[in-house]
Amino acid sequence: MFKVISKDITKYSTIRTPSYTKYFAILNNVDDIKKAINFSKKNNLRFKILGNGSNILFSKDLYDDILFLKLGDGFKSIQFHKSYVEIGGNYSLIQAGRTLISKGYSNFIFFNLIPATIGGAIRQNAGTGIGEEIQDVCLSTLVYDITQNKTIELSCRKLCFSYRNSLIKKYPNRYLVLSAKFRLADKVNNIAKLTSDMILRVKEKTDREPKGYCFGSTFMNSKMSAWEYIDSIYDDLEMNNKAYFSKKHKNWIINNNGTGEDVAKLIKNAQKLINKKFNIDLKEEVDII
Repeated sequence: MFKVISKDITKYSTIRTPSYTKYFAILNNVDDIKKAINFSKKNNLRFKILGNGSNILFSKDLYDDILFLKLGDGFKSIQFHKSYVEIGGNYSLIQAGRTLISKGYSNFIFFNLIPATIGGAIRQNAGTGIGEEIQDVCLSTLVYDITQNKTIELSCRKLCFSYRNSLIKKYPNRYLVLSAKFRLADKVNNIAKLTSDMILRVKEKTDREPKGYCFGSTFMNSKMSAWEYIDSIYDDLEMNNKAYFSKKHKNWIINNNGTGEDVAKLIKNAQKLINKKFNIDLKEEVDII
């Protein structure tokens, strides 16, 4: 049953900056979506869809002007067909990757490296940075079009995927990802080796990543890798032990009991220094709320 409540939303961002909202609701079906939209209009609220939280920053301690929405178990399904698999928007990308690998589909190894939901991965065109992106395996996406007030299916072409971007991200208050279809190909018989390859890739990724609360990459790459820009201005950054760019991976911010404001200020400080030195505006990969 659709219900709007007040809620601590700290756990809905992997960097764990403390935050609380006056308006929060779980969506389990299209009817819930319609009710949420009506509630937001009636109360003059913006709304924000929450996924796994791996690319979101709550920059404020309290929100009383946004209706935060989270897809529930009604959008947490996985259904296999002859040539494709359809996965719900709230399904874990990592869990989907494990299931697909267990069935021998080798082109889904990279799913296991990204802590996102299907919906968030579609929105961000999530990938590993080495030629593996959602657009490479996605056939289409079922979305709820808030502007037209109906469910529609968008092909991969219509999703307009690009580097860490998509139609969904371009129009944040229009489309809500309900599910996505992915092409089933590159099936192998040696599932044991495929599983071993997956485990190795996951271990390699884990070993090279900093430890602590973070949201992964802070900035998108530009002419250089984002970490190289950070490295060039690292000693000039205003940092403390509450929020700082990791020395192990300088595009990752680690939160050590800092606030959303602390992290947001660090991001803006880095952008200012990089703009001054390179005359470029380094874009955030993180969605700052």
